[in-house]
Amino acid sequence: MQFKTTYFLIILTLLLFSACQQQTKETAITEVVPAKKVLVEETRPEGTTKTNWLRPPYKYWAIKNVDKLFSVGTIAKGASTAKLEKSATSLMDLKIEQFDGKIYGFEEHLDSNRTDGFLVLNKGKIIYEKYFGNMTETSPHNWFSVSKSLTGLTVAILAVEGKIDLQKPTLHYMPELKGTAWDGTMVQQLMDMTVNMHFDEAYNNPKSDAYKFAKVSHFVEIPGPPSKFENVLDYFKTVKKGENHEELFHYVSLNTEVLGMIISKVTGKKPSEVMSEKIWSKMGTEQDGFIMKNTNGYELVSAAINSTLRDAGRLGQLMLNDGYFNGQQVFPKSVAQTIKKGGSIKKFAQSKRGKVFTNFHYTNQWWHTDKAAFFAKGLFGQWIYVDPTTETVIVKFTTADVPTSTEYDWMNNMNLMEAIVKRLGNAE
Repeated sequence: MQFKTTYFLIILTLLLFSACQQQTKETAITEVVPAKKVLVEETRPEGTTKTNWLRPPYKYWAIKNVDKLFSVGTIAKGASTAKLEKSATSLMDLKIEQFDGKIYGFEEHLDSNRTDGFLVLNKGKIIYEKYFGNMTETSPHNWFSVSKSLTGLTVAILAVEGKIDLQKPTLHYMPELKGTAWDGTMVQQLMDMTVNMHFDEAYNNPKSDAYKFAKVSHFVEIPGPPSKFENVLDYFKTVKKGENHEELFHYVSLNTEVLGMIISKVTGKKPSEVMSEKIWSKMGTEQDGFIMKNTNGYELVSAAINSTLRDAGRLGQLMLNDGYFNGQQVFPKSVAQTIKKGGSIKKFAQSKRGKVFTNFHYTNQWWHTDKAAFFAKGLFGQWIYVDPTTETVIVKFTTADVPTSTEYDWMNNMNLMEAIVKRLGNAE
């Protein structure tokens, strides 16, 4: 059974096909030298366009070169870099069970779904880091829906600063959305994906919601007449409440986009600027991050943040440390602790995902397992997985052959994460 994915993930899937050892032992610790940004003059596949950039063979280059296809908003790094120590620890003898019962070796599993980069931090030290194919330590990689989690984190920080009240009506900040699906909701509902929203998933119908948003957002350029909407907000004014009032958890990227609009409303700045100011510039990142912008300069905060593998790992470490990293408290402990606590198991259980993953939950744009671990996840196999029990952060960047929003992909990668965590837990 395939999960019901968000409007955004499925429209990308449609376009994709229709547009054409042992026991762990710690040895000597070394320091990882921050990588200097190097321009790799890799050949851009002939014919790569904004229409086909998520289709093979173009995507294997494009997902790591978004800034060469689109305008971007810079998430600026700070003046100093937080150096990461490296500890030699072997994971090579791990065995990973796939959903179909097949047993894969550790790197065999990574190779099986076109992993681009894989990073494991344990107790703040790198124990595994490897790049595959055309990805390097300085390559920026699109996060897809992992972007939602940085957006939610930014909103949560603004909330503890008193700039956003999560218990206020969404319309307090966005009165333009009166009469829409967000009329009558609180901001916290957007953070937790509990907005009752009609979303027509007839992707071959130009009148459907999914088609309209894909057209106006320009994340993928769809051939044909231009959108009748001048901008994303104009489209959002037409989104109505859903018919299924019993659906308590509904994962839809439009909620994250409204959160991005609220960030701009209360700060007077682009989301990329606020993310830099509140988080990115303070956590010792090696490179600038960036968000893809459409032709109107709109930053797509739900699916288009990009960074290097290590900098995504620094974000995971920041969450693990309750907001403390690079020698400072980047944001109040309560922000991370609320995410670690998680959301409503009851509400999540009534969703299609909840019927497969028992006792999982979701809050502030982060997923939570049935254990202590929580994570951010994106299309084509992007993960930032944080396990507080073993003080482990795992980052996986991938360009899977097909968009991976099925329960099988979740099972395969959950098995991978849990095998690593189990090994590190047993080593203590």
